[in-house]
Amino acid sequence: MAVNTNKYKLYNYDRPEMWNVPIDMRYEMDGLTEEFGYDMLYVRNCKFVKCKCFDDLHKSGNAKCPLCHGFGYLSSIELIKAFESSTKPYMWDNFINKSKIGVTDQKNEVIYIRQFYNPKDRDFILKVTWDKYHTPVDILHVYEIVGVYEMRGDQGRIELNGCSINDMTDLVEPFQKTLRAMPKAAVHNLLKGGKYIWPMSLMKN
Repeated sequence: MAVNTNKYKLYNYDRPEMWNVPIDMRYEMDGLTEEFGYDMLYVRNCKFVKCKCFDDLHKSGNAKCPLCHGFGYLSSIELIKAFESSTKPYMWDNFINKSKIGVTDQKNEVIYIRQFYNPKDRDFILKVTWDKYHTPVDILHVYEIVGVYEMRGDQGRIELNGCSINDMTDLVEPFQKTLRAMPKAAVHNLLKGGKYIWPMSLMKN
């Protein structure tokens, strides 16, 4: 008896227009972010404005500074959507490390961010809770970016950014104070896609 093998074909060879259909990876990654991502806050260190605690000799800020939290620069906060993924199947491979600015939990995780945000090393991503008005309430994690991987397509275009992170456990409370001190107008602007600059006093110096 003859077997009909047509149902096992992966391609329709009678329709050449279906061959080698180009895939817009940026579009696909945007869809992935919208489906599986969630809102976070991105803290960008603006290195063109130094905090008053900045030490030119050591090129760093004072770890106890209440304004910049020891990083020595003005910062901006903006709302982003991102998703995270483990680089290993078992997360107990994380390990604790002590640094100049406090305790870090080095995580085997990557946070993926859309290409136009242009993430940089030593910027921060804040994982927060939101109230029913979509206002940030509590900070769950402060992630420091320690490596950025540009995921490029065949033509060299950046389709997505992957960020390796450290969980800066000592910075949760300082950033929580900054979040609570944000004026309502700043929060409103943040949720509309704007940025909040802090500490504003540095802009007046």
